[in-house]
Amino acid sequence: MKKVIFLSFVSSLIVTLSCKKDFVVENIDNKTLTINAPANNLVTPNNVVTFWWEPLSGAEKYNLQVVKPNFANLTQLVVDTNVTTTKFNLSLQPGNYQWRIKATNAGHATAFQTFSLKVDSSNVLTNQLVIPVTPLTGYITRDKTINFSWNNLYSATSYSIEIKQNNTVITSTTSSINSFQYIFPITSAANYTCSWRVKALNASSISQFNTSQTFTIDLLPPPVSTPTTPASSGSVSPFVKDTTTLVWKRLGGNDTKADSLFIYSDASFANLVKRSVVSDSKIKINAIDPTNPLSAGTSTASAIQYYWRLKSVDSLGNTSGFSSSLGFLLY
Repeated sequence: MKKVIFLSFVSSLIVTLSCKKDFVVENIDNKTLTINAPANNLVTPNNVVTFWWEPLSGAEKYNLQVVKPNFANLTQLVVDTNVTTTKFNLSLQPGNYQWRIKATNAGHATAFQTFSLKVDSSNVLTNQLVIPVTPLTGYITRDKTINFSWNNLYSATSYSIEIKQNNTVITSTTSSINSFQYIFPITSAANYTCSWRVKALNASSISQFNTSQTFTIDLLPPPVSTPTTPASSGSVSPFVKDTTTLVWKRLGGNDTKADSLFIYSDASFANLVKRSVVSDSKIKINAIDPTNPLSAGTSTASAIQYYWRLKSVDSLGNTSGFSSSLGFLLY
């Protein structure tokens, strides 16, 4: 018995030590980050600065702070952010800056390392980049009216915007401000891949185009769901409305957000008596409208006939056509 107890104690101790080992946080207090860019006291004509450092063993994230003009005489906090990668791009107006960075984890942090930076106030735009704001790559919408916007670029007097639809330029225009609205001339139910880019201009120079931002205008409706239960003209007793369920097969998968359920009192769908938006693919008959439930007949001989069908709605609000219909008798 003592041997069994001893072995049990040893096993528990091993498990406990293993668990503690899993939660050990590395002490990085005395470690130092290796900074790749920008170099200390860098003077650059470029408005987009890439802050880049080497990954530090034991670090979970990095706290980057940028101020203007310096930490001792701070007039503007430009950014204070935690990032998990080792690069961070930032668009800066001309002027003097200081920046600092430290690595952190759940229990420890390195000391801040501080550096100086100057963005030259040159009027030459050749090496500058306009930073897009909206829409960015990955954006999906069903709205055909798109508001394009970007950060102002120092010394720019106007901006040239190029917009593509399915890899074809559909408009190229100029704006004196940092925004532009465009209505895409599309009507067909389809997915449209669109992209845009912008560059800055002044009297003596032109900036580079930014990297194209690609987004989707989705006008494609989801597949309509299919009613399955109860079978056409199936009878439902009013005493079991709380357990009898209308069931349908949702064909749109994860893209279908909900189904609109329509219930009529006639086979020609002229008299709509109930409508409900259902996120599930089923609903109990008495849950369609608990405050004003469907009327029931007094017997099988005087049962009330109902007909139901669906429209499916995707996550963007695109709506399918009507599904096939089924009927049921309520008495």
